Amino acid sequence: MSTLSLNSSLDRFSLENPVNSFGGRRNRLIHLDRDDSQFVEVQRLFNKGWRHRKKDRPHVQAVFKVLWPQSVLEPYLTYRSQVQSLIQARDRSGNEKLLFHGTNRACLIGEKPNNVILCSLRECYLCSILRSSFDVNKCGAKNTFKRFGHGIYTTACSSKADDYSYNASEDARFHVMMVSRVVVGKPYRRYRNAPDLVKPPPGYHSVAGETGWDLNYEETVCYGNDAIRPAYMVVYGTDPPIAINFKAFVSTIFKTPLAS
Repeated sequence: MSTLSLNSSLDRFSLENPVNSFGGRRNRLIHLDRDDSQFVEVQRLFNKGWRHRKKDRPHVQAVFKVLWPQSVLEPYLTYRSQVQSLIQARDRSGNEKLLFHGTNRACLIGEKPNNVILCSLRECYLCSILRSSFDVNKCGAKNTFKRFGHGIYTTACSSKADDYSYNASEDARFHVMMVSRVVVGKPYRRYRNAPDLVKPPPGYHSVAGETGWDLNYEETVCYGNDAIRPAYMVVYGTDPPIAINFKAFVSTIFKTPLAS
């Protein structure tokens, strides 16, 4: 198989995709340059989604792309194709959305461009999710109240995800949240709480909590592990960001040019 056909058959978030090889190394997290189109898009979504008027919008310090073994991506891609065949979404990806999720971080992953090693601390929910993706059976462990039942909660409102972003380490300077690919499919729209839900009604693929009654900021809930995969990790804080070209930075240290 040619390199071109191999690349086209692998997901763009696949660890095995050669386009994600960085200087011959393959890390689970790739630090994106600020002029990278993916960084620009994630930053745009973050800024647009910061809607709490009483919370000053922080600066995006860094964005890391999250890579997965192709075998871990396949169940998600298969589910996405199944949903797409049912709803014929315009995006041809089952109405896939990039949505935010905040959780506990006990380590310092993401604090610097080279802080990309996942920790094994039990209280670090972030690294647990980055290691094996979401597990609906573990979701909501911090909160006894589940507005739309037992599911995986995400939102387009980054300032809402920030409410759940917690640093256990006193050495952390920034906060971190995930941006996940979510197969929304045909959403079941709810304006009132439904804490007994364990899945959307027949014919629907997710629950979309709408604002106006019981909810101030929208959220999307999926009830199966195959409906979601983390795609990016956003590092943010009040300090103005320092622009660093990571490839140039590493190349300067080792005095060796890195492959593009």
